[in-house]
Amino acid sequence: MLSQITIALGLFMAGASAQQAANCQYQSLKCGSVLLAAPFTYTEAQLTAAINDTASIPELDTAQISQTLFHCTDILGTVTGNAFCFAGCDSKPGVRNDQCIL
Repeated sequence: MLSQITIALGLFMAGASAQQAANCQYQSLKCGSVLLAAPFTYTEAQLTAAINDTASIPELDTAQISQTLFHCTDILGTVTGNAFCFAGCDSKPGVRNDQCIL
């Protein structure tokens, strides 16, 4: 019985780690194009909702989501729209913050 609980707990923790790895890093800035690609699991609907909840960004079409900068607001992977990048969004390698092209 104890071994079954230990195995179940191990599988749960492995699943939780895998899920957390798919979220953006707390307090980072990421381009929509990055969040829509692997290893992240965000959908266009989630990013559209984050944009629509941000008063400073107008409603955008699907193609414009990829050039929007998003802020990762908590350790659970919640994102908010930060800025629409008119000239495009520049993704940085690794854990560095992405930024709008000026």
